[in-house]
Amino acid sequence: MTTNQGAPGIGRIRRSLLGVLALGLLLGSGALPAAASSREALRAEMTKALQEYLSERRKVEMISGVSAFVSLKDGETGISAVAGTTRFFDSGERVTRRTLYEIGSNTKQMTAAVLLQLEAKGLLDIEQTVGDWLPQYKAWAHVSIRRLLNMTSGIPTYTEAPRFMDIQASRPNQHFTPEQLIAFAYPTRTNRLPTSTGWFYSNTNYILAGMIAEKASGRSMKQLYQSGIFDPLYMKDSYYEPRVLPESVIARMSSGYFNNPTCGEYDPDCSVPPLAPLVGKDMRRADVSWTGAAGGVVSTPRDLQRWVRGLFGGRVLPPKQLKEMLELVSTATGEPIRETTAEDPRGFGLGMAAVHVPGPGQLWFYEGMTLGYRAVYFYFPKDDLVVTAIANSQAPDGQDELPPLALRLYEIVKDRPAPDDGPEAPEDFD
Repeated sequence: MTTNQGAPGIGRIRRSLLGVLALGLLLGSGALPAAASSREALRAEMTKALQEYLSERRKVEMISGVSAFVSLKDGETGISAVAGTTRFFDSGERVTRRTLYEIGSNTKQMTAAVLLQLEAKGLLDIEQTVGDWLPQYKAWAHVSIRRLLNMTSGIPTYTEAPRFMDIQASRPNQHFTPEQLIAFAYPTRTNRLPTSTGWFYSNTNYILAGMIAEKASGRSMKQLYQSGIFDPLYMKDSYYEPRVLPESVIARMSSGYFNNPTCGEYDPDCSVPPLAPLVGKDMRRADVSWTGAAGGVVSTPRDLQRWVRGLFGGRVLPPKQLKEMLELVSTATGEPIRETTAEDPRGFGLGMAAVHVPGPGQLWFYEGMTLGYRAVYFYFPKDDLVVTAIANSQAPDGQDELPPLALRLYEIVKDRPAPDDGPEAPEDFD
């Protein structure tokens, strides 16, 4: 087993990468002419695209609101756009640019960066193993930190374990410790999930990585995210909690709906989808401990853009560690590759995904997903352009149109110079 065929929990990166590859064929068609555009004119075009997406996809994806942000070059203020409301079954409040959402597996990049920051400080080495740091997991003692982060560990994913999914469906407010999450995947006499070879998307890898980071630093993941990422990048609307989010954060969050009753990875021919009881449920107040260092950050499209800009702009990691983070393995073979190509178009770094598409060449992309939210970003190096978008549901399998929406925003702005009519709002420089 070398690929993750269906993961209704955190992340669905393989399917998203396949979709982006197909969508890449559309890039470059229907490009808008280059013209000086005011910020408000560009925002109006972006907002129209969001409204059209919401109108067309509201029922099938069970979404009530969508939020997006584009950054036309590093250092430029950027443009936000929003559409819709915070609740599906009644009107809710209007979405604003500071409405909060879970960003799912985009958290993995931040976890990888935390570990690389610790490496830069001499507190660990990513060639060290699970056995070096967590000797209690003897079955995985040989697995290096690097292999945890680039998904070549062979370790099963706890989010697809039938026992875990049963609990998640019946008790969404159940609190889990990292050790309890790992136990769903760890091999014992009575627990034998299939292992994998090559590249396989496993959330267990990042729970282990978070535990290693805490042990190496003597600090919590909350502290490590805050001091190493949120504060230096001025991500003032980003939060992480190991358990229940504080009321002050929940009050600012959009509702988020589960609408993806598929079978699990380890029981693909099930007669009753294990998470079917959650369909239509608002997951905003659900316990977030099940996501942990694999997907627990809450944020906004603007802050997600700040993360992408900070990372690729060299403001998160020293050059050696940034190089390590962007070193790819093929998602087809699990073997190292220098870059993605037309022949081998999908790659994975340390929490990072890259895809080769006709025209732009290699671009960086990720879609993070939790039970009620989806968050996507694209970074186009040749254009120095970042697009982020977030919607408030987990859509049915095969019905997720958020990445195409982000690419539509790219088409709107890609040939436009950055507006020169001043900052978007004074609070951008608080």
